[in-house]
Amino acid sequence: MVNLSNTVVIIVVFAILIQFLVDRVKEIVGEKVMGVVKAPVWAVAFGVLFALMFDIDFFVLIGYNTEFPLISEIITGLILSSSSTSIHELIAKLRDERKVWEVDDE
Repeated sequence: MVNLSNTVVIIVVFAILIQFLVDRVKEIVGEKVMGVVKAPVWAVAFGVLFALMFDIDFFVLIGYNTEFPLISEIITGLILSSSSTSIHELIAKLRDERKVWEVDDE
């Protein structure tokens, strides 16, 4: 079993990666495609893909055995995709705070 801090790090790293990829997809496919396939759909697709591809199971990471590992990994992908927006907002707020502190120092 992985300890809790490693579990949090895994979730944060993959959430950042998912948000990065969604932002790149927005740039590549443009407004027309993004109007049809919204950003949260891309995030869910990437989250589930990464959870399945890297065999990430949140429930196993926190110490629970699952009867159906595939379902558990899909749920983990949903958790990763939903946390990507939160991580993105947290990083944006931290950047804004840093800019405020830099202005105050001048």
